[in-house]
Amino acid sequence: MNLKEAFQAQNKIGELLDYIGHYLSGIDNVMTVMEKHLRSKALAGQQDESVDVSRKSEEMFEVGKLIDIWQQLMHEKEQLGLAIGKAKAGMSFNLDAAVDANKSRRSFLMTMQLLANRKSSHVLQKGEGRGYVFNNDGNQTTYCYDIDRIMTIDYDRNKVRAMVKELTRESDEVSIKIDEALLHTQVDYEPKFDLAGEESFIIEELMEK
Repeated sequence: MNLKEAFQAQNKIGELLDYIGHYLSGIDNVMTVMEKHLRSKALAGQQDESVDVSRKSEEMFEVGKLIDIWQQLMHEKEQLGLAIGKAKAGMSFNLDAAVDANKSRRSFLMTMQLLANRKSSHVLQKGEGRGYVFNNDGNQTTYCYDIDRIMTIDYDRNKVRAMVKELTRESDEVSIKIDEALLHTQVDYEPKFDLAGEESFIIEELMEK
């Protein structure tokens, strides 16, 4: 399998491990609850009855078998992780560093694009100002005036636009490099399980083996 397929398998195994952990965390899935209706103690001649009131999930997986499957999947996750690590070590560049750097690059690019699109502007706010003066009688009076709200960019927008162009070019090139590596880098790993389908469906198949 190639590196992209290996990462997909790794993610799926992780989802299956989480699914099993969640299932086993449900008290109704791991315990049987019985109610004994002691009718004979209340009225002679009445029959006692035991009722199973457990509220198990519809899958009703066998707990012991499910724990075994978790151990098998965990082993496969470790083996796959080692195979992926070996495959990445043989690459011409550090894949993890490239992915992380491109993530930061694209995040900052969004900020730079906002800066590139900003413009200096002004808004005349009519009558928004309030002032106070004394009239001829010596009394304080209020008067209104206009406020011209001026917003001016504090940077070279042309420089920012040039950087946007360069960041876009660089991030696109790195993305292509990463995609090609994911498709063409082979991982020495043979899947032990069929990982296609929903988690519950995969677990059901593993329970039958």
